[in-house]
Parts: sequence; C-alpha cells; structure tokens
Amino acid sequence: MKKLFTLVLALMGFAGAANAATVDEVAPLKHSYVLVCDELGARPGKGHLFGDSHFLDVTGGSYATNKGKVNLAEADGVLVTEEIAAKYGEYGEHLNTLRLKNDQDYIAMKVTAGSKIMIFYNNNGANRYPMFGKDKPTTNPLDNQGTVTETVNKIARMDWTADNDMTVYIGGKGGDQFISFIIVEANEAPGTPQVKLGEQKYENGLWFREVTCKPTDMQADGATFPTIVTYTTDGTAPTAASSIYKEPVKCYADMTVKFQAFMDIMMDGQTVYEDAIAPNADNEANVSFSFDAPTISAEGANVTISSNYEGAKNFVMLNDAETAEETSSFTLDESATVKAYSQIVNGSYATFTTKSTTKDVYVLNPIKEQKTIAVTAGDVVVDEEATATSTTGTIYKVENGAISADKKDFFVKNLEFAVVKDAQYQIDGKEAYVKMNTTNISFLVAEGDTVNVKVITTKNSCKTLNPDNDESLTTDRKNFVNVSGTTYGNEDVTAEDGNIITFGLRGGEGGTVFTFQKYSGTGNIMISSIEITPVAETPAVQETVLWEGESIVNGWGNQPIFLSDGGAELTEAGAAVGDKLRIYATAPDDNWQVEFTEGHWGGMYVRYAAKDLGPNSDGSERTYSIVDLAAQGYLEYTITEEFLTNATTVKYWGGVFLLNGDGNMTVTKVTLVKGAGDTAVQNVKSVKANDGAIYNLAGQKVANGYKGVVIINGKKALLK
Repeated sequence: MKKLFTLVLALMGFAGAANAATVDEVAPLKHSYVLVCDELGARPGKGHLFGDSHFLDVTGGSYATNKGKVNLAEADGVLVTEEIAAKYGEYGEHLNTLRLKNDQDYIAMKVTAGSKIMIFYNNNGANRYPMFGKDKPTTNPLDNQGTVTETVNKIARMDWTADNDMTVYIGGKGGDQFISFIIVEANEAPGTPQVKLGEQKYENGLWFREVTCKPTDMQADGATFPTIVTYTTDGTAPTAASSIYKEPVKCYADMTVKFQAFMDIMMDGQTVYEDAIAPNADNEANVSFSFDAPTISAEGANVTISSNYEGAKNFVMLNDAETAEETSSFTLDESATVKAYSQIVNGSYATFTTKSTTKDVYVLNPIKEQKTIAVTAGDVVVDEEATATSTTGTIYKVENGAISADKKDFFVKNLEFAVVKDAQYQIDGKEAYVKMNTTNISFLVAEGDTVNVKVITTKNSCKTLNPDNDESLTTDRKNFVNVSGTTYGNEDVTAEDGNIITFGLRGGEGGTVFTFQKYSGTGNIMISSIEITPVAETPAVQETVLWEGESIVNGWGNQPIFLSDGGAELTEAGAAVGDKLRIYATAPDDNWQVEFTEGHWGGMYVRYAAKDLGPNSDGSERTYSIVDLAAQGYLEYTITEEFLTNATTVKYWGGVFLLNGDGNMTVTKVTLVKGAGDTAVQNVKSVKANDGAIYNLAGQKVANGYKGVVIINGKKALLK
C-alpha cells in the first residue's frame, strides 16, 4: 500500500549541506511518498537533496507563490478524482510553487518498477507539461512520457508509470511550470502499512516528531484480511513480539521507526497473527531533527551570539581553533573568523547540535598612512611530495613564509605562498610571492576617505586566463585582482607595466572594509606587493544657483538669450578660474549630443548634433568635449580667465546660448560649481561603469548608465 510523507523543509534542513550532492546520494523511493512543494520554503538550489533525500535539485532555479492552488481534499472528477481525494485529502490545499523553467530546470529521483507518479502543476492554460528523461529530459527523453489530464483553471495533472527500477529526471517543456504536489505511488507488497512523518514541533519544553501508521487490508487466497502492525524504534526489524501499533509514536531523538504488517486471522474465535506475517509488507520512517544556526552580530570588536531556540547553549570557535567555548558574548582583540553553533538539550532524550555559521569580524585601524604588503620571510624549498607525482618537473614551496601586514591594519585569511623560479617572470629577482588562490586580505577605509591601490603581480600571473561566465571579460585581458567582488586589471600582462594594477577605493558610510579575494578565472595571481596610499582630501563641491526659470532656444541663428532676470552676477557668487558653469537643460532627442564652445560675445554658445559631430570642416580633429545631455541632465563649462574677464563686464554675466541644428533646448537652471575644477581629482581615465560606485562632480551617486565626467574610486573618469 502507501507510505505518505509530508515535508517541512525549513525544519528538515535540506540546505545545511556544504557540498553539492549527486544522483548517487538520492534515496530510492521504495515506498509511496507525497512531496508538498510549498512546504519547502524556497527552491532547494542546485545540487541540494530535499524531500528526505528522495529528490535532487539538479539545476537550481526559482520559487513562486502566485501560481494558483491545488486542493486534494476536493474532488472535481478531473484533476482530483474521488480516489485521489480519498487517499490524499488529508494534505488539503497547497500552492503551485516549485518552478521547472522551460527546457532548463530539472530534478531527479529513484523509483521502483511499476511506481506511479502524479504531478499537479500550473501550466498557465497552455501546452506545458513535465518531461521524463534519462538525464536532461528535453535532450535525452524517455520513450514513456505519461499522460496529461484536461486542464482546469490553468492547473493540470501528469500521470506517469515507471517501466522498471530506474533513476528518472523530470523537467519542463512548452513553458515554465509551477508544481504543488509530486505523489509517488510505489508498487508495494499487499498489506504494506501507510506511514507518515509529522513536522518538527515544540511542546512542554521538548522537541518531537510524530510518526503515524495506518494498517491496510490485504488479499490472500481469495479472502480479504485486515492487518495488525508491530513496530520498533531501535532500527531492528519488527517481529510478532514487538509493540503493536495503536497510536502515533512520538520521537524525541533521531531514530528509525520500522513497521511490519501481519494478517489478522480469526481461528476458533481468537486473533492469530504471530505466524501470519505479510510478506514484504514492511515500512519505516527515518526521524531526524534539524535546527538553524545562531546569529552572529558584531559592533566593532564586541560580538554577540543569539539563538532562536529556548534554552540553547551557544558555542564559539575562532579562526582555526579545534575546540569550542560556550559563550554568547565576547570582545575580540583582533580580527577573526567567528564560527558559532548551538546545542539544544531535549530533556533526557537527546542533545541536538544546530547548523553552524561563520562571520568575519573586523577589528582594524583605517588606512591613514601608506601601507605595503609584501613577502618578508620564507625559504624556497623543493616540495618532495608534489614533485613525486608531477608531470611538469620540480615543484617548489615556501616554508616559514611571512608578509608585512600588521594585524591592526590587515586581516589575512588562508595565507598561501607561491614560487616563481623563471627569472623572466620575477619581480626584482624574488622567488616567493603571495598566492591569491584562497588567500583573503581585508583592510578598512574610513568614511569619506580615498586610497590609491597599487598591486604588482608577477609577469606571468593569470597568463592562461579564461573568463568564467563573465562576458565583460575577454580572453585577451590577462591580469586581474578581485576586491570585494569588483575586478581590476590590465589587458595584457606581457605589455610594459602590464603586471602593475592601479585603482582607487573610497570609504562609504561608517567606513568600508575591502577584501582582496580569489579571482574566479583560471590561473593563479601571484602578488609581489600591495601598496595602499591615502589620498589627500579634495575641496568640497559647492553648487550655487545663479538663475532658475525656463528658457527655450530654437534653431540656428536666433537672437542670443540672456539668462539675466533675477540672476546673480559672477562676481557676487565668487566665481574663479577652474569653477564650473552648469546649464541644466533638456534635449528634444535622447540621442542628441551637445558641443560646448566659448568665444561669442565673451560668453558661450551651445551646438547640437543628432549624431557624433565628426571632424571639423577642414578635416582636423575636434578638440572640445561632447556630452550626452539626456543622460547627464546638464552641460558643464570650465571658467577660463578670458571668459571671466569678459563675462563680468556684463551685468548678470551675459550667458549666451545659440543652437546649431533642428529642434530646441529647454534651459531650466544655471549654477556655479566651486571645488570641481581640474585640480580637485587627478588621473582622468576611461573606465567601465561597473568598476565601482560612481559619483558626479557634485558628489552625487549616479547609476551605471551615466555618461560624462565622473568620480569612481576617488579618481576622475570619462564614461562613454
């Protein structure tokens, strides 16, 4: 008969595994099973087992809560038959949540010959259906694809029967599907009892799970016999002498509860079952408990461990410690990786250990003076063990290695060293380097501070780089470092200074801890030195409104428009050479760009072009800047000595705007920006928009699509 399981995955703890599972680890479905998908809490994730390890999420994917419901307690004669409702009505109504993305997502399970699978799912009212395969279903399908019932309100049911004992992969075809139930009716022996494992509960100070069993009738010699079920809780096979099941078995510890059916035969008015065992009519429930990890929180060096479970005892290990200390709060003297877990005493029955969690807690001084990391000690010796199995010759290693990194300035984890024996790739003849494989190096930049970072790698670092699922990186870019998830690098390590990587970092609110991490591409980065230098503060940017209103400029050759009414003179605003005049405006076409040129009436004028303006009429290269007005929202002009002299002779500075081209420009505001001159931030270079947080010259954070002159990581950059 049927073994019915429901799953409360948040309590079963499918996601606790650190390593991805494989199909070999899937538990065969020898008995019937009901998977309730919205009780998973979320999509398990690629490589995770779920449903008491009977299912494997091969691809990972998504999870939804807005795709309708299926109610097994209400027979509609189509999706939910009277027979289905009678067997499974106790499961009631549940959401279609587990998503199988079209031709992409699939799960795996192991079933026995003759087992029937019923899948209830949302098909969006279209021709969408589960597919069954030997591996990926849509590319290696089985000949047997089952039957889809008629759709009712976008909900369908797929029925499929296994031809033999097999591993079956289930995926989606024709569009995304969202599943509420997967019911496996195994081909079990007559009389097999129905067994159900209840959810993890807390009551009267104890955690427990209930196992319920429902005896079933069986046919023998043309007669129908009820069954009597015995059980054990120690994992041994039940016999006629074992306890007879009469009520749910409450389990307070991890255990296996086994059941065996016996035919209930009446002879001479008395029940006889000792010698009437029902062949192969056994079943079991594997009871296990799972508890979430405690929470690690830190305020500076003060660390607190907190658990959601009443009476839990918290334990902590620092860095690579092998023994744990019971504590819920402590203060660190230096940065550390904190690992925490809890223990829950379940009366006299069991002591449960929760999942563990880790957190890097930083106790660092902000970088206020130049700091350099380099290898300061270490002996280069032959690695005899690695050399013995090497196919590339002698392998070397560094013994007793050390680097110049004060613990108050840097938190260094998993420090590794590498050896470069080939002189053409060495830096200053050195053989020992920091290997950025698992090594992490963290440091603190105070709020508002900017540091310049200079990384010198060996001249063969990442030489065989192959981008790892990152279309923005191409194979001809050879030398990279990863800092807190952002990649910095040079395009060719073989070029002059190609092994030197420079970039800037700016501390955010409350200060920012930046971490050098492994770059995900192939090859290892060997670092000769990391030099971090604070950048002197730049003057604060101040923006003063000179004029605000609305002015429309139309066509070429129209009369000059003076933004004078109510405006402030430049002398009153304290304008100086190097300050910026900003003209806030809107363009008629998002694709239009604007050319800014001075020299008309001592003021300035603006010209439009629908596309790139190209060279001058005489073929010479244009030297003025072109700005995408639609993206930036304003035009910006740097005040020169000549302009300032001429402009101040005219009251209200005499700003002049002319338009070259069709269309119009609406000017809404003119401002004077001080502290944003060319000397405010140095090192203008073209960079990618995703290289760090982006700020305009007014110090405002802007989005990645922004174009024009900006500040990224403390440096001025031109985004195109």
